[in-house]
Amino acid sequence: MKLSMHMIANRIYFLDMEVHLRESDPPVLKSARLVYATDCAYIYADENDTICSAESGSIRLKDVRLAEGFDIIQSVFDFYDDWYQNIQGLITQRAYQDLVDACFRVFHNPMTLFDTDCKVLGMSSQYGEDDGDREWAYLSRYGYSSIQALEYMRSFYPAHDFEYEKVLPFKFQGTILNCQGITGALIFQNEFFLRINVIEKDRALNQGDYQMLEMLLQMMHHYLDNERGEKNRNAENSVFYSLLNNEMTDSEKLNRKLMYAGWSAEDRYQVVIVRTRRKELSAKAAEVMRSTLMGIFPECRMIGREKEFILIWNISKSGAFKRERVRQIFLQTDADVGISLPMEGIFHLSYLYTQAKAAVDNKDLLGESSDKILDFYYMGINYILMSGSLEHMMYACHPDVRSLWKREQEEQDGLFDTFSAYLKYERSVLNTSQAVYIHRNTLLYRIKKIKELLKYDLEDAYTRNYMQVSVMVTELYRKMNHGLPERK
Repeated sequence: MKLSMHMIANRIYFLDMEVHLRESDPPVLKSARLVYATDCAYIYADENDTICSAESGSIRLKDVRLAEGFDIIQSVFDFYDDWYQNIQGLITQRAYQDLVDACFRVFHNPMTLFDTDCKVLGMSSQYGEDDGDREWAYLSRYGYSSIQALEYMRSFYPAHDFEYEKVLPFKFQGTILNCQGITGALIFQNEFFLRINVIEKDRALNQGDYQMLEMLLQMMHHYLDNERGEKNRNAENSVFYSLLNNEMTDSEKLNRKLMYAGWSAEDRYQVVIVRTRRKELSAKAAEVMRSTLMGIFPECRMIGREKEFILIWNISKSGAFKRERVRQIFLQTDADVGISLPMEGIFHLSYLYTQAKAAVDNKDLLGESSDKILDFYYMGINYILMSGSLEHMMYACHPDVRSLWKREQEEQDGLFDTFSAYLKYERSVLNTSQAVYIHRNTLLYRIKKIKELLKYDLEDAYTRNYMQVSVMVTELYRKMNHGLPERK
């Protein structure tokens, strides 16, 4: 394990010493030497003191003889080598609590490790419940971040997303959070995996601590990279990932995740996919794309895969998807942007993901989009015709038709049947009134009410065709004695 001078000083911080180091102190030192050697700590005597020197500066051990001083510095290298091997084993075992406790020996400060749902995976057992601020006590008792703390973090650092950004400092001076330190996120295959916080309490944090945290995250990333398969990530993965893949979800985790985001399971959602057209995407390019997306869409939740990013957009809380933010950026980028239909309910994410994916996979069916966004809406008819699943056909129906159909199940006022006939008879008032056996004035009243409920333009030819096909699908579904498919 290669060290920096800051990392050496942090290990022996309790000794009487003088430290003169530059911030530009990379971890390149391989061992201690009594003679100068490249990428080694040079140890020599200066009167009664021992000097540990490198290109980035020096550490003076006061009143320490050379032989003893050399043993001290070399023992630091030996310690870190043993520690590194131990940490590798703990990462492989996913023994996170033991890992956090082992890290106390290098940080000498409290540390917490969280999964993507803000659940504590490990917390320094060297410190008790009363050894920190109110949030530390809350974490000790309940094992999750408090909603109040997360809201305070967002308000205190509005430009930062602590769930996604890599190593950066923080300093809070509130009643719930009153601490400072550094935090680092592990991003694996463009997806947030876990987060580590180191709090400054017993020793001032410095460049060496940043390097140690970055090294720890790199070790975890390397292990995950060797593991490869997606199923090995389930323990720490987001419940959103499970929802997108139509997998069973932990209701407690989901409810907590929604509370953290300020979302509701009944909100209206949309899924957007940003997929690169490159055959391979370097880690650096993926990081740039991820940071760009999080910068322009901080209100969304994002999940990354090998060559694509999945954005979960809450329409109820953030309004319509901000197309103008992404349009100009991806005009000059070798990437496709697919967007699903809007739909109520968090449990419909798998259908929305399928739609956004279909828009990207079948972009040739969409033609040239005016704003370079591949909108599933404009391939809805083709998708219904090609789909082999009646359930998927129902979820691909025109949003206004789905809304009217759902409303009919609740109100049973005949508006859906009126609308169905109105489309079938090409909006002829006379033919529609005869078909549904109601007076012309009554029909006009119903049509006026229906148009007030519609969100799309009935004058658009494609919209009418899409609606008519969707009505046929819902009528087929009804004839097969089904209600509206709603996953609970």
